[in-house]
Amino acid sequence: MQFLTFMLNAEILILRRRRFIAFKREMCSLGTRLKDVEFGRLVHCFVVKIGLEASSFCEGALIGMYSKYITDARKVFDGSMDLDIISWTSMVAGYVQVGLLEEALKVFESMLKVGHIPDQVAFLTIINAFVSLGRLDDTRALFSELPNPNVVAWNMMISGHSKRGYEVEAIEFFQNMRASGVNSTRFTLGSVLSVIACLASLDFGLLVHGGAIKQGLNSNVYVGSSLISMYAKCGKIDAAKKVFDELHEKNVVLWNAMVGGFVQNGYAYADEVLELFSQMKGSDSHLDKFTYTSILSACASLGCLETGRQFHGFIIKNKFASNLFMENGLVDIYAKYGALEDARKQLEIKKR
Repeated sequence: MQFLTFMLNAEILILRRRRFIAFKREMCSLGTRLKDVEFGRLVHCFVVKIGLEASSFCEGALIGMYSKYITDARKVFDGSMDLDIISWTSMVAGYVQVGLLEEALKVFESMLKVGHIPDQVAFLTIINAFVSLGRLDDTRALFSELPNPNVVAWNMMISGHSKRGYEVEAIEFFQNMRASGVNSTRFTLGSVLSVIACLASLDFGLLVHGGAIKQGLNSNVYVGSSLISMYAKCGKIDAAKKVFDELHEKNVVLWNAMVGGFVQNGYAYADEVLELFSQMKGSDSHLDKFTYTSILSACASLGCLETGRQFHGFIIKNKFASNLFMENGLVDIYAKYGALEDARKQLEIKKR
């Protein structure tokens, strides 16, 4: 039925003498709409039948359609008589999508050699590939050639350098982005706050927090959790708690950020962790592995053996008992506070 509808639409477009422009639109959307490759091959045959396979728009759409079946995409690409920027970019994106990053770079280099000027989509696709491969020098060189980079491009550079341990460079990109007049998104702020936390650069963190307030992004849960982690790692747990309390919507990520912040700042805050857990149980948020691991750490610090046993029950109920970190946390509590039989049983479970 889907194929018949497509054929009927195509025939109508042809009969109305708007074949080329309208069919181009149809083919452009094809790559994103098709999930059934067998149906896609039927459409491909139909395109050949009506003589539009040589259209660069159709070729680009077919390459995009076959992107998860990269051998088929490459056959269409290699059989093209007139590759345009859409076809080249679709082939590059296809290789990136299936994880063949080196092949993507080869296609990109070939595109440059034949004189095609990449559009922003092609630039961003290759920048992402370079970042994934850890080729940050190439990433920076390519980024410098990108005219008027948008926020997506800046975010790639900031997060890419951050994840590879180049925190100073990540902050430089953030500052350059601000100087260029591009506004931050929640993803920008999340990435740069993570960098600030690693560097424990409180002054810069305060500056970014101020910027988030001006943009109205401080109420975003993702930004809020990043602010909590940043303040906690800078040793400003009261500031972290203030951010937490001011956020009306709280999901498990936010709760975990606050719990983790207390745990990072030592056993002196173990009571606060347990109080937070009590509040969390009364909320709509569902506890996860990180929550339980943090709570066990607090129990061990406080010497709360009975509370630890209660958590053990929660862990079994929620089917987290086989998690290595929780197993170690339970052994630590039981052994530390004299429940040697419980510790022995837990060790026996670990050995199975």
